[in-house]
Amino acid sequence: MSKSQPHIILVDDNEIDLFLHEKLIKLAGISNHVDKFLSGKAALDYLQNTTPDIILLDIQMPEMDGFEFLSFYDRFYSDREQETRIFMVSSSLDFGDISKAKASPLVSEFIKKPLNIVELKEALGREGF
Repeated sequence: MSKSQPHIILVDDNEIDLFLHEKLIKLAGISNHVDKFLSGKAALDYLQNTTPDIILLDIQMPEMDGFEFLSFYDRFYSDREQETRIFMVSSSLDFGDISKAKASPLVSEFIKKPLNIVELKEALGREGF
């Protein structure tokens, strides 16, 4: 599964976080193939036509939070679970959110926001990227 340039999708309702995370990923040489979405629904619509390698998914978003996204993803895209790794990201220190993210079989890892490039690279390395 290791690729030199994985296709990464960022899902976050915060435009500044999206901008910063995309820049970090590109500057760190992780990938130049990054797509950004301000809502879970927009990302799910995009997934109808593509299968990314990695999804970095914010937990706390309006309209559809990260856990609701996972529910829809599991229902409609469960056949892709071996191809796509989902990392939940959040600035939340809520133990319930962190525990729920770590307990989900769809989630490879929980990563704190803002992204720390060393932590991200370590997490991706554990998943074969």
